[in-house]
Amino acid sequence: MQPPQSSEVTLSLRADPAFLQLATSFVERAAMMFGLGRDEALALTLATEEIFTYLCEGIGSDSPLVMTCASGGYYVTEEFHFAAKHFDMRAFNLTARASFEDETAVRETGLLIASRMVDRFHFAGNDTGLRLTLVKEKAYPFAPDVEAPIAKPLKEYSVREPHPEELKLFVSLVNAHYRADLTPPGFAFPGKIVDMVSCGEYAPEIAVDDSGRIGGGIVRRWDGTRLVEFFGPYVFNQPPGSSIARDLVDACINAIARSPAVGLITRYPTPELPQEYFEALGTLFFPGVGGVTELTAFYRHLEEDTGATVWSHPSIEGFLKDEYRRLAFARELLPVREDGELPSPFSVLSAEFNRAGRGVTLRPVWWGSDATELVAAHVDILTREDISGLLFEMDLGKPWQCHFSPALLECGFEPRLVLPYAGKGDLVVFQRRMGEPLR
Repeated sequence: MQPPQSSEVTLSLRADPAFLQLATSFVERAAMMFGLGRDEALALTLATEEIFTYLCEGIGSDSPLVMTCASGGYYVTEEFHFAAKHFDMRAFNLTARASFEDETAVRETGLLIASRMVDRFHFAGNDTGLRLTLVKEKAYPFAPDVEAPIAKPLKEYSVREPHPEELKLFVSLVNAHYRADLTPPGFAFPGKIVDMVSCGEYAPEIAVDDSGRIGGGIVRRWDGTRLVEFFGPYVFNQPPGSSIARDLVDACINAIARSPAVGLITRYPTPELPQEYFEALGTLFFPGVGGVTELTAFYRHLEEDTGATVWSHPSIEGFLKDEYRRLAFARELLPVREDGELPSPFSVLSAEFNRAGRGVTLRPVWWGSDATELVAAHVDILTREDISGLLFEMDLGKPWQCHFSPALLECGFEPRLVLPYAGKGDLVVFQRRMGEPLR
């Protein structure tokens, strides 16, 4: 199992309105070639039209622009690579609203429309320019509303990869036996899971007997390039003392033993997890029908920790030192601070919804002086929608992200977990305290 690969096509042109039809035709044809349906391809094309028009007005018609479309198996990405000193992405915030008060607001409304046409986006800058990446997923039918077959105890079994029809059967068994917040993203769509496995994003293994009866399974995926996350182990109607859960975890560990992975993590463990294999990282709280559920994240290091350097804001330095000491991770903390330099005037956050668990994970896209106001606005709009499981993931390998720390603390978030090697550096997961009033 290696991090998934993708195929891509590229178009180089100028940010000139004369090339608008060429740009949109390129994206539409590429999206459909990579498997998007007509409706999804049209949505990505409309987003392209709005962004290309905005860039023509913002960076000038003589400016070079590179557009790249790539297949991710179950999704298509479109990347805009361009040079610009400023690119105001505030319209991509969940809290943005359309406005027609002036010409600038009208242009930004186009970006707002584009942001609602795609499933998620990324924004990054480096010495070669800025990169805006849009992601549009294929549309899949929900799992059919039929009763899953009754799983029977297995006397003998082997652990192996499932073929596509076994995989869909395994998905239906997981959905029938476990809460949605303990299943991997996408498990409501069996066809999507088949594509996610085909493109290498998920790697499942099942415990199955010679007659094809499935007694359990486990699913793993890469989280970055050095950490593997797994879901499960899932066990279906097996007798007490069954070794299926342990064998599934052993198979997962053995499968990545010679890979670049340095750690194995589960954030949503099932009750069958053999906890003695792992070390507890910390807990998160998730609302549900029966009340609040507390889930403990578990981690296993696969090789000797040689240490790393991470960035930290002074406001969370104490938490990080305590966690690194408790977990025996060798880390050098480098401080980030504001020394009077002029920050960007705006911030941008992305929001990933987990409707099954009534939760949202916020991630930083851009940091600016309005960080506190923006975080507060996201908290306000999400709590009004009765979404109380609010998480925020911060990459300590990217120093600019650490500047969000004071804003998070002021808005009722607290650091709960350190996920080693889950980003460019370690990830810190913040969670907003449930019931905390908005200041």
